Amino acid sequence: MIWKRYILTKLLIVTGFVVVFATPQIPDILIYKGDTLYVYLYLPNEFYKASILKVNLFGDKKTCKTTACGREYQAKWEIIENQLYLTGIYSCCYYEDSIKADLTSLFKGKVINGKAKADWISSKTFAQGGEKLITLDFYMTVFKKEIEFDFHKGKLLNINIFDTSKSRRSVYSQDTEKLLNFIYANINWDNLPKQKEPIRVITRFSANEKGKVDDVEFVQKSDNEIFNLEAVRVIKSIPDWDVIYNKGQLYRQYFNMPVIFSEENRKKYKQ
Repeated sequence: MIWKRYILTKLLIVTGFVVVFATPQIPDILIYKGDTLYVYLYLPNEFYKASILKVNLFGDKKTCKTTACGREYQAKWEIIENQLYLTGIYSCCYYEDSIKADLTSLFKGKVINGKAKADWISSKTFAQGGEKLITLDFYMTVFKKEIEFDFHKGKLLNINIFDTSKSRRSVYSQDTEKLLNFIYANINWDNLPKQKEPIRVITRFSANEKGKVDDVEFVQKSDNEIFNLEAVRVIKSIPDWDVIYNKGQLYRQYFNMPVIFSEENRKKYKQ
């Protein structure tokens, strides 16, 4: 999974693409060897239990609530000499209200020099940072740095650094009109039977590591196989598509694309 979390609200097909309307969730901040990374880590279970008893991380201070901050806090962490520490818990609107938790009162004797040893973290954790290479609308971001940390009781056991440099966007995924122009201008209209009503074929496709569309499926087919085959042919002819890498591996992202065979499209796009 590429790191950026969202609360999903609605799924629609708009101009051929699956569009997810969602709210980006604010990540935690992790400092590692001077770098600022973005990560999702969690407070120990006792805090979730405490919340049932109306115990507030921020005492009696009233903090804001936003759909972008479902946990109602943002935390800051730091790895020092291969040990993970929690260094701060902040309100979702910290830069406006300056509200932060008192770590000493929450963690008692665990806090030394303002840092709480995060000995409850035993898991592999994926973090991102550095330059943003690609932002895929609504639900995905690819960063230059992608690192997997392996913690046991807060102790850093191992890290894996992944190469995302091959990721790139296509002009066709960025410009819907350019994509529509390519598809409808490259349909072999003269080879298709005449039809009185528009015929819709909905495809679902993805590309390989070279950006070549090589996987096309049907979401909705026509009763006439000629139109189905032509829809697949023209989608596969798209010269370049997005290439996305996640954890060093090609991440196949699927898109829905309707191809509408109509007299209107024939006249508008036929070359």
